[in-house]
Amino acid sequence: MGLHGVGPNWVRFFGDGLSGTAFEDSNAEGRFAWYVADSTRQGMKTFRHGLAHSVDEAKLAADAAVLDRKRGRAAAVEGEQTSSTDRNRRRVDRLLASETLARGLVDDLTNFHKELVTAGDLKTADRVAASIRRAALGALADYMRRTAAFRVRSGANMASPESMKAEEEFVLDIADQLDQMADDPQATEQLFEALTDKLRQLGVFPDGDLNSAVVNGFFLESLTKSSE
Repeated sequence: MGLHGVGPNWVRFFGDGLSGTAFEDSNAEGRFAWYVADSTRQGMKTFRHGLAHSVDEAKLAADAAVLDRKRGRAAAVEGEQTSSTDRNRRRVDRLLASETLARGLVDDLTNFHKELVTAGDLKTADRVAASIRRAALGALADYMRRTAAFRVRSGANMASPESMKAEEEFVLDIADQLDQMADDPQATEQLFEALTDKLRQLGVFPDGDLNSAVVNGFFLESLTKSSE
């Protein structure tokens, strides 16, 4: 699977004859078109398409559409009537696609940071370290949103619907704060730990790999700054 620039478009090849296209030029309303096609069907038939508010959102929508396809869900186009369950599944798929892309970005940037430090380019390494932290925080925020409602309880531990809704909203608020922290150059590891401690007190545990990636991002930032 790869993402390639083709003229004014971005095309991602998923395998199994599937490809997604996002247009870099917006339409008259300032929205960006995307579609997913299946080359194994006659005429490279499009089975999902829509409009997004940004190129990145268009790419992620195409990713989510392919996930739908591979899971055997029915095709959909913008404006069609869908159930709340379908809408929630697609929202989760978009978050998963965004989270997955961010995980890959964190890995790539971490390797790039090592190369820069080895080459002695600490100024660039510091900027890359900040990007690692931002990407990891963004991915963790998407993870928390994606899993906010997935709380398994039974018996005496079964919470009321009102309590479960309040807990979900609390987790979503923490996710928003993680996003804000990603955009804040003054953010600290201590503030991050304070947020994740609130989640743990509720019995919600952030993804271990993403949590470690955020902490590593803060560490790499401090490491390159102290070496200047």
